[in-house]
Amino acid sequence: MKKENLSLTEEIAELRKIIQTYENVLKLNEQELSNAYQIIAMYENIVEYSRSELKLATETAQARENASQLSRLELMQAFEKIKQLEEENKRLRAQKGNA
Repeated sequence: MKKENLSLTEEIAELRKIIQTYENVLKLNEQELSNAYQIIAMYENIVEYSRSELKLATETAQARENASQLSRLELMQAFEKIKQLEEENKRLRAQKGNA
């Protein structure tokens, strides 16, 4: 009986060591999971920042395009006005020549 008790005591000690090892592994897994959540949160922040930057860059490009279109329109209007003024000058010269 004593031998059996001693054997059971040794088995219990071994099982406690195994349980302790599993507990340590579980703690490490929990820490790893916590780190993974933090990494994911950081990547989400990076993605959100990148999305905001891309949106801003897109808006900037659109604003430049709009300004370019406006400048082109103004340029075309200026050329049209120059053409009208040149035609007016020709008409005035023609009137001078006839007078």
